[in-house]
Amino acid sequence: MHIYLILFLVFAKFGLLCFGGGNVLTPIYIEELVEGRGWLSFEQFGNLLAIAQMTPGPISVNAATFFGYTVATAEYTGNHFAGFLGAGIATVSLLLPSFILMMIVLKTLEKHENGRGMKSIMWGVGPATIGLTIVAMMIFIEMSVFTEGIPWHELVSGAALPESFAFRPFAFVLFIASTWALIKKGKRLSIMSVIFISAILGAIFL
Repeated sequence: MHIYLILFLVFAKFGLLCFGGGNVLTPIYIEELVEGRGWLSFEQFGNLLAIAQMTPGPISVNAATFFGYTVATAEYTGNHFAGFLGAGIATVSLLLPSFILMMIVLKTLEKHENGRGMKSIMWGVGPATIGLTIVAMMIFIEMSVFTEGIPWHELVSGAALPESFAFRPFAFVLFIASTWALIKKGKRLSIMSVIFISAILGAIFL
C-alpha cells in the first residue's frame, strides 16, 4: 500500500482517538509508530516530540507534521518534497475526524447534552483520558530521566537490569526543578521559558 495512504489511514485513526489533548496521543503514537510499524526509533520519537513541544501550536498536530515528514522522507530516501507532502497528509488526516465529529456534535449537543447517553459516554471517556495522560507522563520520564524504557519486569522479579538502562542525574535535577518552578511560579513563569532554559542548560552542561 502506498505510504501516503498508510499515513492518511494511520493518522485519521489517531484523530478519532484524541480525547482530552495532544499528550493523550503519546502512548498511542509509540504503540503504532515505534513498536508497531518501526517507522521511528524510541530516540527519534523522543527528539521529534521535544521539537513538537517547543514549536507553536497544539502538540498533537505538530507531532503529526514532524512524524509525517520524517516517515515520508525516509521512505523516499531524502526526498524533501515527499517529506512535505507526508507532513501535510499526516496533519490533515489527524484533524479531519475531529472536524467532522465537531460538526456533528455542534448540531446535536443542545438536544442531547443532558441526555443519559451523552453523560454515559463522557463518564467513560474521562477516566480513560486521565489514564492515557498518566501513561504519557511516564513515557516522557523514560525518554528523559532514563536512557530507555523502565524494565518493570526485571524490577518486579528482582532480575538483573539491562546494561543499556541507566539513570540520568542531570535530567532528573532538571525534571524536579522544572516541576517545582511551574508549581510555585506558574502564574509568572511560562512553560516555554522553562523549556528554553532547560534546553540551554542541557547544551551547556552536556
